[in-house]
Amino acid sequence: MAEYLEFAKNLAKEAEEIALKYFSFEVKSTWKEDNTPLVKADTEINNLVIKRINETYPEHSIYGEEKSDRKENSKYIWVCDPIDGTMAFSCGLPMFVFSIALVDQSNGLPILGLINDPVMKNMYWAYKGGGAYRNGNKIFVSKNKTFLNTYSLTGASGKDVGFSNLPVHKLLGEKKSRVMKFPSFVYGAIQVANGKFVAGAFYGKDGHDIAALKIITEEAGGKVTDLNGNERRYDEEGIGCIVSNGILHKELLDIVQTGKL
Repeated sequence: MAEYLEFAKNLAKEAEEIALKYFSFEVKSTWKEDNTPLVKADTEINNLVIKRINETYPEHSIYGEEKSDRKENSKYIWVCDPIDGTMAFSCGLPMFVFSIALVDQSNGLPILGLINDPVMKNMYWAYKGGGAYRNGNKIFVSKNKTFLNTYSLTGASGKDVGFSNLPVHKLLGEKKSRVMKFPSFVYGAIQVANGKFVAGAFYGKDGHDIAALKIITEEAGGKVTDLNGNERRYDEEGIGCIVSNGILHKELLDIVQTGKL
């Protein structure tokens, strides 16, 4: 596992160089068929990930946001979002991260995860049974037992997963939690593991958005499930996620359920 972690860290630093090379207020972007932006750094980093993994672990599969390389009967699959927060990146706003996880294909669960913020130079990582870290310092979720005077977050509503995010804004607001929404869900949600936020709800389907977040949060003492409170696979599409400090998970799950479409 130490070897896999070192590989992921080195890959993240290479991806950081590419991201910062292109990042500015003058970033050029195009639009994909799903009405989301695409920047050159997205594809260049995704191609780098495929190249490095195939060089080092040719027997492993790769599931990337822009491009994948799945191999038959591979035990492990690297799940990567080259730039989570492309909308912010394309506008020159420094709220984006590189995210990668190593997932066991026998159950679809991550055994290692890394999230890197190239601008603020914060690298978060965890592997199964090893705890969670930010820049080498161990991190833990908060111990808050209520939502009073806390920060929480939500992603955009997801008709594809059959939920609206409006109840999260309304009901958590009534519980006196300040609810935020970031152009990169992971950019904000990693702060649950870091102890700054208490919980959040993500309404997307893709596993590459949240695979690394899953293991880092849980190794920091928190909990991550799908929007129905069930375990899910992270090497394929699923029903979003709820991320929390664990203590408030059931309370947020009940709120999220009121938003079913």
